[in-house]
Amino acid sequence: MSRETKEGLVLIIDDEETIRDGCRQALEKSGYVVMTTEDGTEGIKIAREKRPELVFVDLNLPGMSGLEVIDILLEDIPHIVLVVITGYASIVSAVESMKRGAYDYLPKPFTPDQLRAVTKRGLEHHNLKIEAEMLRDAQEKMTKDFITFVSHEMRSPLVAVQQSIEALKVLAGDCLSDEANDIIGRCEKRIRNLEDLVEHWLDIRQIEEGTLIREKGILDLSTVIMRSIEDMEPLCEKREITLVRDIPKDLPMITGDGESLVRVFVNIIGNATKYTPAGGRISVHAGYDDHYVSATVSDTGRGIPKDKIPFIFEPFYRVKEKGEQLEGSGLGLTFCKRIMDAHNAKIAVLSEEGGGTTFTLRFPR
Repeated sequence: MSRETKEGLVLIIDDEETIRDGCRQALEKSGYVVMTTEDGTEGIKIAREKRPELVFVDLNLPGMSGLEVIDILLEDIPHIVLVVITGYASIVSAVESMKRGAYDYLPKPFTPDQLRAVTKRGLEHHNLKIEAEMLRDAQEKMTKDFITFVSHEMRSPLVAVQQSIEALKVLAGDCLSDEANDIIGRCEKRIRNLEDLVEHWLDIRQIEEGTLIREKGILDLSTVIMRSIEDMEPLCEKREITLVRDIPKDLPMITGDGESLVRVFVNIIGNATKYTPAGGRISVHAGYDDHYVSATVSDTGRGIPKDKIPFIFEPFYRVKEKGEQLEGSGLGLTFCKRIMDAHNAKIAVLSEEGGGTTFTLRFPR
């Protein structure tokens, strides 16, 4: 009789060889595909490459702790389900791991039947998460398809209006009053804002379709950052803002698309110039550890109110004070977030009202 085949790749991270071998044999007999490793760092590497649906993590690992592995995997891999194997600590350690995002725990010693039962529940939980995400994606796609359609339809009328205004200016020559010229200038500015809005929406749609980031390769992040800084230096000088950098020359390589990441850094530095007064400073720093290459963009601007921070990556959301007029589409940070997601990278913000803002970008090594 043929063996039943189960969907899902299972990774076991445990430093005890007998545990690894026992788990592999018990699960493979039930048709699961199983990978094992004794080391937390190697487990993270395997998980990033193979994308298992379910990972068993021993809390008592040499070197990197199981809790550290949990934190990194939950941050790096969407929908992953983590089950803690614990034998050296009390229920307190298992509860702590579940507070950090683990789905369940399996106390040592355990039987093959217990292992298979937890595996079955874990993979079912993973599938439910995927189904919920698919429903959300379907709803978002309907909204985005409508917006994309409207954006395409807006292009031709906007071009026609712009051409008509240019023709009007040529025909009128010097006959227009200052008031009329001011009205025309405001119309042109609004048209440019609408054009920017359309282009940003189409860019975001291309990111989601996978057509904006055409080719990823081995990339030197320091080169990307320096290109961005060179692009933004004239604007900073014009606004009397000091732009400083601290970029090591020995940054480890990452995988990515250089052009799209330059746009991310230009967007973030450009945002900082909007909220930093003359005489202020914008600092760009880069560094790395065993798992990530990171960059920060900090400013000495007015900061973001705490209650506004959760919304800044949402489309059209802009932080402004009462009566303040801001230029732009409100899609710049949305674009940055989508590009970072497409690189399996993270973007986060730390800010204090009146105390400046820091954006942190983290890329897997």
